[in-house]
Formats: sequence, structure tokens, C-alpha cells
Amino acid sequence: MIRKDIEQGWILINQNDHAHLSGEIMAYWGDGKFTKPEPRDEVLFAIREHDSGWREWDSSPKVNPVTQFPMNFLEMNSYNQAEIWKRCFKRHSAEHPYASALIALHFGKLNEKALNKNSNNGTARTSHKEIINFVSKMLTINISNLDLNSMPKDVQVNLRHVQIGDVISLALCHGWSSIEITDVPLDYKNGQTTALSLKSTDGNNYVVSPYPFTEPLIKFHIKGRRLNQKKFSKDDELRKQLGESKFETLEFSIREE
Repeated sequence: MIRKDIEQGWILINQNDHAHLSGEIMAYWGDGKFTKPEPRDEVLFAIREHDSGWREWDSSPKVNPVTQFPMNFLEMNSYNQAEIWKRCFKRHSAEHPYASALIALHFGKLNEKALNKNSNNGTARTSHKEIINFVSKMLTINISNLDLNSMPKDVQVNLRHVQIGDVISLALCHGWSSIEITDVPLDYKNGQTTALSLKSTDGNNYVVSPYPFTEPLIKFHIKGRRLNQKKFSKDDELRKQLGESKFETLEFSIREE
């Protein structure tokens, strides 16, 4: 669940909807200076479906017991995160092994951050091993860790495509005023990268520099549910309010600076 802060309360956006938005954004990626994703269909599938395992959680969300806010995806315990990540990368593995490997790597890098913060995190350590084995199987390669330098160049670049689509969509959904994205790949062969600057004065209309998209102006929308209070005493109260809330459409644009 993505929790967008508004003055009266929150707008809650489902993780799966955010992922579909990231897929729509990256469908425009590649203006000549920036290479287009390849294999296109598989990479865009990975971007679009990278959060498909959150459907069950978002249908029955919980309250953060400390803040009493609706719990967002960053506040969950490591066990629940690991179970959801597993659903994300295994859900389409039979039909889309390459895309599923990219999704697993995406969560594998997040899992590494959890391990770096707490090396005694047993759940994160188990997840790390499972992701390594899964990626090895999906890509038919033998790896012992998630060091990207040991993986094919196309996998390295396409993982960045997944990560970039994810963070741009998160910026739009949260209404962030600015963000810099580093290590943005320009091609598959030479390893050249650059940094992108994403800025907005209103949280809806964004400018990007340098501009990586095929159209000079692109527009998107996503639906969220408005809650007109900040805190909830228990999960059932949140779920009741959410069930009674109305969907509203958030509209965005991205153009060249």
C-alpha cells in the first residue's frame, strides 16, 4: 500500500496499480540517446507485474501500531515482506522466466539492504538464498550471489529499467517535489550511464532532464482511495473506512525541462 499524505488524511494507492503505472511510463522509454528495453515485451512485463504479489495484502491492509497510520510497504516486518516478494517473482515464472528473474533481482537488491542493516536477520538471509537459486534457475546460469557484475549485461541494464520505472512511479504516486536517479543506462554494450533529474512544483506535473522518453509530453493517471482521517485504532476500522471510501483519479504529466 502506498500512502500519499494529504492535509485531511491520506490517499491510498494499491502497490499493483503503482506497478502498472511504472510499466506505462517505461513503455515510452528510449528516445535514441537512451536505449529501448530489450527484449521489450519481457522487460515491460517485469516492470508492470513487479508488485503483483501485493494484491492479497492490499485487499486487507493493516494499521501501523506505532503511528496508527495505514501501514505502508516500508513499515512491514521482514517475514511479511519476504512472503509478498516471493509471490511477486514466482507468480508468472512458468510463462515469463526472464521477467520473473528481473523481478526477483529487484527484490533481491532490496533484501540486501535489509541484510546490510542487520546481518542477523534470519528471514532476510533465507530470502537471499532463495532469490539466488531462483534467478539461477530462471536464467539458466550458476551464480552464488547477487553481484550484478557476474550477470549478463542485458540483465544488469534491464534490472535498472525495472528500478527506474519503479522509482519514477513512486515519485508520482507520492507527489515528491524532486528526485535524482543515478546510474541510468544509456546502452547495453558500453556501460555508459547518466543521472536523471525529476522535478515538480505541484506534485502532478513533472519535468525530466535529460529527457529519456519518445514523446515530448506524456500523461498518466492512477486511482486511489481517499481517507479523511490520519489515525486508526485498529485494522477493522481502517478496512471499514476504506470499503466506504470513493476512488479518485490522480493525473500526471511528464515533459522535457
